[in-house]
Amino acid sequence: MLAGCGSKSGSPSAGGGTTESHAPISSEPGTLNILEWQGYEAGGTKAQTYGMLAGTDYTKKFGKDGLKYTYIVNDTEAVNKARQVQFDILHPCIENVQDYVNGNLVQPWDTSLLPSFKNLNPALTERGKINGQQYFIPWDWGYASVLYRTDKVDPADATGWELFWNPKYKGRIAIWDGAQSNFEVAALKLGFPEMDNQTSDQVEQSKQALIEQKPLNKFYWKSEYSDMQPAFKAGDIWITYSWQDAYVNMKAAGLPVEFMQPSQGKLGWVCGFMLGASTKSYRHAHEYVESFINHKAAVDMVNLFYYGNADATITADDVDNKALAKKLNIGDPKALEGEGVHIQSWMPNEDEVALAWQEVSAA
Repeated sequence: MLAGCGSKSGSPSAGGGTTESHAPISSEPGTLNILEWQGYEAGGTKAQTYGMLAGTDYTKKFGKDGLKYTYIVNDTEAVNKARQVQFDILHPCIENVQDYVNGNLVQPWDTSLLPSFKNLNPALTERGKINGQQYFIPWDWGYASVLYRTDKVDPADATGWELFWNPKYKGRIAIWDGAQSNFEVAALKLGFPEMDNQTSDQVEQSKQALIEQKPLNKFYWKSEYSDMQPAFKAGDIWITYSWQDAYVNMKAAGLPVEFMQPSQGKLGWVCGFMLGASTKSYRHAHEYVESFINHKAAVDMVNLFYYGNADATITADDVDNKALAKKLNIGDPKALEGEGVHIQSWMPNEDEVALAWQEVSAA
């Protein structure tokens, strides 16, 4: 339905107003200030060191000099950055979409300017709608769980999230410096029924659990590639909060590792693109995102990082490593709907949780 909006007849676009209300692309400055995760820079830029194809259609057509990246450390910090800086494109995760909309930090996309939008998984695009408008274009999805060394951790201890609290492994554990994710983990460990909608009393219990865990933690990692993975490879840590790409990378490095299916369930996440409320490069932003969501770019991302992609036309046959595709359900459009997966969602009391995490950090 949204793909029919913004037509040449001047009907309302999903981005607000009419398509004609935005200047032709030749009149735009063509500069894009992008809030992004490290490793997802457009292909063709100096910052993209992993050989990712996504973005190359854009940089070949418009060049790379107009692209500036600011990096996300965690979701809460990303929202705070967006409150202080005007970004043209943002790449948050689904649990914070409502925060960006509530803060008037973003505007809806005009999906008629995204030819590949029709290929995206409807179950994920629906999650990106607020008040019937497409504020969020899903791109990457995956799991968060416990990555651990099978030669260092007793199998009897590796059954659930409580491994982070096991004193036997003091100083060999590193969890992410992420407020919401850590409170979700604590909620799952404590058996709370709604990890993203904790009562004030439950937030307090989760906070105390994380304060108890802190002395066992070697450090809270901020960057997967600069902090966590090097420490894991070096043997400084044996247990960490991780996404599935780290499992692939550690296996490739020859380490005996496992990516846990916790008894309480693993976390499922969906991240994607949002359009800055005040962008002066409206059409450039759409061109940029199209260069990420097209089929070739989406398949390449899956094979490079072993994350899932919102492109529903990807099949298991597109994934190079068949064993990993099966283990991680890559290419399965219903993967996040399966048993044992808790999809991260909006926390109505995120400010309370963020404050509680500050108290954990200061403890």
